[in-house]
Amino acid sequence: MILIVDDNDSIREMQAAVLKSANYPVQTAASGLEALQLVSQSCPKLVMLDVTMPGMTGYQVLEKLREMYGEALPIIMVSALSEEEERDRAISYGATDYISKPYNIPSVLNCVKRFMPGTAT
Repeated sequence: MILIVDDNDSIREMQAAVLKSANYPVQTAASGLEALQLVSQSCPKLVMLDVTMPGMTGYQVLEKLREMYGEALPIIMVSALSEEEERDRAISYGATDYISKPYNIPSVLNCVKRFMPGTAT
């Protein structure tokens, strides 16, 4: 299962629809706190985590997830900030990969496939 974390309803729903159309099982969370609760309950195989959210930022959630699961859980940071500096920051915080918004759907699916081979049918 892929957990999509984004405070923007339309972006979260669009991401979920794209992944579901590729036959990936998906759950969504609208906040960092909700994401942490779902991860402990649902054990996702991949987390797609927005950088900029109210309350807990994506980086704060990333740090908590790394404390809890180490590198065992792939986490893709997602942001409208497309500068190379932001990508480097995400990787330095422990992100497995980084995707810029707006999405290139084939690129997103290829990225997900790297971390969830054989999952989609």
